Amino acid sequence: MPTDKKGVAVYCSSSDRLAAAYYDCARAVGRLLAENGVPLINGGGRMGLMASSTDGALEAGGTVIGVLPKFMLDRGWNHPGLTRTICTPDMHRRKETMAGMSLGAIALPGGIGTFEEMFEIITWRQLELYTGPLVICNTMGFYDKLLEFLAHVDSEHFMRPGAPAKLWRVATTPEEAVAMVLQPADTIVDDYTKGKF
Repeated sequence: MPTDKKGVAVYCSSSDRLAAAYYDCARAVGRLLAENGVPLINGGGRMGLMASSTDGALEAGGTVIGVLPKFMLDRGWNHPGLTRTICTPDMHRRKETMAGMSLGAIALPGGIGTFEEMFEIITWRQLELYTGPLVICNTMGFYDKLLEFLAHVDSEHFMRPGAPAKLWRVATTPEEAVAMVLQPADTIVDDYTKGKF
């Protein structure tokens, strides 16, 4: 059934060729959101970690809102069990819709599409266009090298001072990720809003 309650956007892979631990993590994230009474908002896909997160939430009696562009629905890529399906005209509107319906976001392991979604939210947070927290769930060290590179970017002063701590959080387990995303983003001191930069 439709819901107006803000949920958590979960960005993740649609691949069906991954190690079992990645699917287990996605399913646990969906289940934990459901147990906390928080709707899961994802890309609505019928495969990969998207499907696992959906299944985990539904198995725990939760609500899952899938947001898909029309061309994906036309190809039958949507998960059949979604509580609610939202059709958008294109990929850009899909991301905007997911962000607008969410109180925070979790990036699970994924490929190019997941990276693009994650970095757009990071950019929106920097510009104060998105105020919810972003949590990077570093399952099995998946994001270690990316986080190392971002630390390098920061050390070379391509980010504002202290940006990594302000723009994202890092979790290693589904439990940490859900706990972090449900903690208000303003619990981290944000000097951008204090006019220091």
